[in-house]
Amino acid sequence: MQINLHKNTAFILTLAATLGFLLPGPAERIEFLVIPALFLMMAFSMAGIDLGIPPIRGAMAGFLINYLFLSGLILFIAPLVLVEEALILGFVVMAATPPAVAVVPLTKLLAGDVRLALYSEALSYLGSLVLMPLIIFLFAGEAGAAVGVGETFEIVLILILLPILASRYVNLLKIDPAHPINAGLFSVTYIVVGLNSSAISMEAAGVAGVLLVAFARTFASGAAVYAASAATGVEHPQRVAYTLFGSFKNLGLAATVALLLFGPRAAVPAAVCILTETGFYILLSALAGRRRRGTSSSAPPDAEEKIAYRICQQ
Repeated sequence: MQINLHKNTAFILTLAATLGFLLPGPAERIEFLVIPALFLMMAFSMAGIDLGIPPIRGAMAGFLINYLFLSGLILFIAPLVLVEEALILGFVVMAATPPAVAVVPLTKLLAGDVRLALYSEALSYLGSLVLMPLIIFLFAGEAGAAVGVGETFEIVLILILLPILASRYVNLLKIDPAHPINAGLFSVTYIVVGLNSSAISMEAAGVAGVLLVAFARTFASGAAVYAASAATGVEHPQRVAYTLFGSFKNLGLAATVALLLFGPRAAVPAAVCILTETGFYILLSALAGRRRRGTSSSAPPDAEEKIAYRICQQ
């Protein structure tokens, strides 16, 4: 089978994270590319998706999984494992942030329900206008008052509303969605890891505990959501979306807010979780490939599954 590494998302993420550690210098100079890269990923992820009537129950479930289950888990386990206040506060900020914008393109890559992911994402970001400053204020004291709604509203506008409009036209470009989506994932992963590589390496003493919390809030939480969804009869495309909402947070926003409010050490949890989220996606991608190969002979895939499988596995 021909292997096209430039379309293999797992390889792209691994390469980006590795380069972020080995060659972090350029990351600071190209930090401005994060927003355009995320915009590009969102627009091409939603291209061809029939937005139609929003799946209200599904969108609410995704919102609750991210903000009730995942945020609650982070707020519960971080103080149990860690003793240093700055690191705990870093996880508090992470719990307050909405899900990663990349949940939508990753859902597409894994042949999940992109429409459900999109509406859950939009609901989460609208809710975060209130929830983000509220959670930080309740769990971090007076520092939470410094978090306004302006930055969150800007994210909703630039990374959700405008890409929805752009997605209605990008099909006219006749571009394989694998290229812009993977290019965006590579850029964002490299930049964020590169910007925080020194924080991870220089703060090795506290990374062990942080890594334990990161593993629990990514691998354990994602596996729990997937298992619970399967046990309750949720279809696989929706199960994929819910699993991502149960394991991914907007770590770029978390790192920025933590750095501004509590200093560089508070940004370490977000930097470490970037690595665990990357590893978890690679695992999901491998499992998706096995599932696709196991079912290809028994049932023909639909068009969206073909696209997602080609992006992940070529």
